[in-house]
Amino acid sequence: MAMPARPPAASRVAALVSGLDSCIMAGLLARDYAEVTPLFVRAGLRWEDAELAALARFFARLNAPAVAPIVELAMDVTACYGAHWSVGGAEVPDARQPDEAWYLPGRNLLLLSAAALYGGANGVERLAIGLLASNPFPDAAPAFLDSLARTASLAMDAAFQVVTPLGGMHKADVVRAGRGMPLALALSCASPVDGGHCGVCGKCGERRRGFMAAGVPDPTAYARLGALE
Repeated sequence: MAMPARPPAASRVAALVSGLDSCIMAGLLARDYAEVTPLFVRAGLRWEDAELAALARFFARLNAPAVAPIVELAMDVTACYGAHWSVGGAEVPDARQPDEAWYLPGRNLLLLSAAALYGGANGVERLAIGLLASNPFPDAAPAFLDSLARTASLAMDAAFQVVTPLGGMHKADVVRAGRGMPLALALSCASPVDGGHCGVCGKCGERRRGFMAAGVPDPTAYARLGALE
């Protein structure tokens, strides 16, 4: 029995997925592409088991035929990060900490490199990452994204394009764009409690602020509600 033909390259995209923003991004991409492959990069960070389980629940409930099964890619950074809070070496910053406290060194370099390796081996040249307009870090700048796409294209003999479908949005805009999706199932927490949201960490704080600013009821169950100021 012949295998079904894959959609043409222009209608396929590999989407880096993790928390709320990228789940919404994948749902939006599924409206425009014939095949969306969610890529989850396991790097040894403390929340990944809970996050991956939440992604599986989200996509099962989303029920978007264009979304393929999650592909898990392992690229461990624990030896690089040492005692960084993201790998369990220190206390997780709470919602009152500035953006700088949440910086994961080289995070987007790692994610997009993994996506390019997958894309080059599987004929997917459009790589999507859920960066927002408010992202202040250097590896979210257009110059970096363009440079990464060029470098990966040279390395893999491909024609990669890095797309940022949420790049013109802030958190509230993303929450509004995701109305109708099973947002309660997408995990945005750096210190999960029984697989769910702690309500105290900076990721939970950003999520809570996003729903408030959007004027959308927050369906999320939080273990407790920490201070936002």
